[in-house]
Amino acid sequence: MSADDDAAPVVAAAAGLLAARPYAEVNLEDVADAAGLTVDEVLARVGDLHAVAAAVLTAEGGSMRAAMAAARERSDDPLDVLVTTFRLVGENMASRVEVRAGMRLAAESHRHFPERHIDPYRTWRAFVVGQLAEAEERELLRPGVDVEEVAWLLVSAGMGTKGLLEFRDAWDEAPQRLEGVAATAVGLVAAPVRPAR
Repeated sequence: MSADDDAAPVVAAAAGLLAARPYAEVNLEDVADAAGLTVDEVLARVGDLHAVAAAVLTAEGGSMRAAMAAARERSDDPLDVLVTTFRLVGENMASRVEVRAGMRLAAESHRHFPERHIDPYRTWRAFVVGQLAEAEERELLRPGVDVEEVAWLLVSAGMGTKGLLEFRDAWDEAPQRLEGVAATAVGLVAAPVRPAR
């Protein structure tokens, strides 16, 4: 059994707790109980609570990068990539508790994980600007579109949607809602007749 296999049940148990409660309200005993292990076993497999939560953050970040990569594999059209990425991220939110837990931890990271320098807005803005800039270069956007402002709109709408889904505990709506946000924004800025690829 690998170290990752040893850590997996601990990370899964911690994710279930951290998706529902703030980091400051979870302790290592809670994680050990949820994983069916002793505290010493959790410490040996993953480490202290900070290390356990960091593993959840790493899993969430990996899922986001995987969604971006999968969207790029499906299409070379940067606007399609945007819409597909938003849908795939929504699918991850709906189906993976470690993604939901990681998003909650990311929002609390300035206090509990300052060493990671997590800024979800900055990360998503860079991705969206990159896709929009490529679309602009390929004349897939309407003339005069301000890429920076569209990126602000799209990322803010995506993050707001995430917040509302969390508030309502409506994660099953995430794929459709996030795809809709991205598709609506892209529809507003895409060139009326996109050049053949």
